Amino acid sequence: WSDRVGISAGLYIRFHHLLTVSSLRSNHAAIVDVVDANPTLAPLCYIGTVVLVIGITCPGATMLSFVGGILFKQPYASAYAYCGYIVGATISYFVTTFILGDFMRRRLAEKSQLYQKFEANVQRNAFMYLVAARYTMVFPFFFVNAAAALVGVDWRTFVAATSLSCVPGAVIYTTAGGALANLLHSLGDDDVVDKTQLMWMALADPNVKVCLGGLSVALTVLMVVRHLQPAEKEQGEKEE
Repeated sequence: WSDRVGISAGLYIRFHHLLTVSSLRSNHAAIVDVVDANPTLAPLCYIGTVVLVIGITCPGATMLSFVGGILFKQPYASAYAYCGYIVGATISYFVTTFILGDFMRRRLAEKSQLYQKFEANVQRNAFMYLVAARYTMVFPFFFVNAAAALVGVDWRTFVAATSLSCVPGAVIYTTAGGALANLLHSLGDDDVVDKTQLMWMALADPNVKVCLGGLSVALTVLMVVRHLQPAEKEQGEKEE
């Protein structure tokens, strides 16, 4: 523990100046200049990074979407993140199916109650539940990819459900990243902002209002799905 504390303290002393508003603004401006100077290469690199992270079934899709909103303007940020989502999720599905099946099954199926819940619901209606799981963002993105492959969801159903349900996540997370970028540029280099003031400034951003509206819709869909599931279950029991 003492070594970790020492390393953490050393890193803070060395790089704490990068955490100031002035530093964040200047670094963001420099990165955006590089992105603007490479209008074709920059989006391809970003999409490729999203595909790689998702494709090897690693966490990080949410943060990468957030970064996309910081680097690119809408609607391009949402479009780039969406492309990365679909291609990466499809690759992850096939990687889990043909390469990592046994490893992921030991990691998820035997130990995870979340996986058992996912499996039970998918077996009733794979397409509808995959859409609900993605759209409401209840399950981690990488988890849905791996679990769907392990459960045996048909790849056509998986791709169709993912293509439909990734739209809200791509829009909401990249929009949140855009809100942070706008907030940085609205502050002066020497501005001192407390947490309450920062929160109200963020809520006043139009991008954040879009995010809150999207989350409201997603939660509404979740409640509708939960309301419909008991009815489906009762109908299935009657047919049996």
